Amino acid sequence: MREYNIVITGVGGQGVLTAANILGWAALRAGYKVRLGEVHGMSQRFGSVISYVRFGEDVYGSMVPEGKADVMLSFEPVEALRYINYLKEGGMVVVNTKPIVPVQVSMGMAKYPSLDEIRKVFEEDFKAKWIGFNAEELAEKAGHVVTTNTVLIGALTQIPEFPLDAEHVREVIKISVPPKAVEMNMKAFDLGIKAAKEILGL
Repeated sequence: MREYNIVITGVGGQGVLTAANILGWAALRAGYKVRLGEVHGMSQRFGSVISYVRFGEDVYGSMVPEGKADVMLSFEPVEALRYINYLKEGGMVVVNTKPIVPVQVSMGMAKYPSLDEIRKVFEEDFKAKWIGFNAEELAEKAGHVVTTNTVLIGALTQIPEFPLDAEHVREVIKISVPPKAVEMNMKAFDLGIKAAKEILGL
């Protein structure tokens, strides 16, 4: 495999950077050349965050070029839409459908688009395949909302042609989280896998 590109989007505090590091280490353990890049934004104030994970045989730059992402992993629906220009036509998007409503929307200064409107842009304009579910709800079922990123990573491993084995990713998660949080994260990972399988009909 010459190149595989993942764009991860969300807001500060959701675990975007942790997810990127986990996937990067999993790709490295699988024998690929790996490059990571990130833009933090106002991460401590729920600002927009985007990370890039690139791996393969011929990967050099850390930033995913626009229109070249094979998959987008998004922790928030509007953040997926914000960076849709990175996704290639026919790519895949895995989305946590639980919104984080910006202050401007709460104050009536802006409108938050419906999930159907966001999905329509991906599916009709970009011919993208959409996997959307409430990952936060599953994270809470696993033990804590902090495992939302692990839920989404679990779902990501089930998409067609994803080049990293789920068990490789699982092992990296085990050594990346505190020992007391391993069991909770493994449950979250499995819940993400189950959700994706149900959506994909696997």
